[in-house]
Amino acid sequence: MDMHKLLVNLGLNDNEAKVYLSLLESGPTLVSSIGKKAGINRTTCYDLLERLVKYNLATYASGASVRKKYAAMPPDHLLHFLERRQTQFERQRDELRKQMPEFKMLYKEIERPHIKFFDGIEGVKAIYRETLKSKEEILSIGDCEEWDSRELVQWARSYNRLRAKLKIHERVLIPAGEKTINWFTYYPTTKKCTQYRILPKEKIPYLFYSELNVYEDKVVIVLLKKPNRMGIMITSALLANMLKALFEMAWEATGRTPQ
Repeated sequence: MDMHKLLVNLGLNDNEAKVYLSLLESGPTLVSSIGKKAGINRTTCYDLLERLVKYNLATYASGASVRKKYAAMPPDHLLHFLERRQTQFERQRDELRKQMPEFKMLYKEIERPHIKFFDGIEGVKAIYRETLKSKEEILSIGDCEEWDSRELVQWARSYNRLRAKLKIHERVLIPAGEKTINWFTYYPTTKKCTQYRILPKEKIPYLFYSELNVYEDKVVIVLLKKPNRMGIMITSALLANMLKALFEMAWEATGRTPQ
């Protein structure tokens, strides 16, 4: 590696490295001579030499002349310089860790939703597997009309068994579709960790062929009808909290859970 580049990597700036190399090659030298060799004006060179003295990489040289001369310290001092920098960095890191809670209190985070897309039937399965990581109740709106399809029915039952095993509870608002009501009424695994209420058919006479899940800071939208099966996961505490509030209002307005 180039010596100048190595010195910069060790922590010297560009001009400090130039002056130090000039000093190594020159021996005890006047500021003007060092500056000329390094290509740096005299005033700037003087400041740089004083910094090198502070780093213990240079020293003042005595001589017959009354004009101040500088000399490089032995190159071994570069190792000491690096060790001191490392010790300083460690102290600064420890101090920063102590002060980090205060920095975080000052930080005003602007939440930007993070969006992920899951395509196709495998994408649908993948996004539902993500919901199994939930540490809180899942709030859902949707139907099961497509869960009973040949491609999904066995996988859906397996998913529900695993959700029940993980004790992840769910409350669901469903439209009055025959397949959907049968799924919630007669499938025992679903009933273990699930409460559901049926949306009034006179107000919502249509089916969704899709599902909305809200939990933690996640909003999951799944489109289940072929040929556009896909999932969308939005990570946003603001959006999730707003939809949780809307769900709770709809839940209370819908009435009792069917027995």
